[in-house]
Amino acid sequence: MRHLITVIGSQEMLRQGVPVLQLRDGEELRNITWYACSKQDEPEILLDDARSLVFRLLRAPVLAYRLYLLVYNTKLWSGRRPLVLIRGRSLSSRIAAYAGRWGGGDIVMPPEPAKSLLGPTRYLLLPDGHLELRED
Repeated sequence: MRHLITVIGSQEMLRQGVPVLQLRDGEELRNITWYACSKQDEPEILLDDARSLVFRLLRAPVLAYRLYLLVYNTKLWSGRRPLVLIRGRSLSSRIAAYAGRWGGGDIVMPPEPAKSLLGPTRYLLLPDGHLELRED
């Protein structure tokens, strides 16, 4: 079983929902949603929706460490590298990409034609829901 950690950093991402992923070998996938805020049960002010720059700068290291721990512990207990799904190039996506990679996860990002991918991206999410290994 492979774990998928979906990063939600703004209300817009929350409204979009979680994209459907299909692994090529028919392996089962367990979804985990991580909200870029202090409370995971009741998401309040998500990091990308915060208006205060000071609030964002103070919360960013704490949120990065929490995601790092989630990815690291998921990898430790499942025995497989979890997939960390990020969308966009917002602050929460950048934090999730680097913290997820440091925790031992594989970063998944849908390709955006006008923009380059974030550095730690390992897989591209194709429109049909399959993953493709990034070749750069």
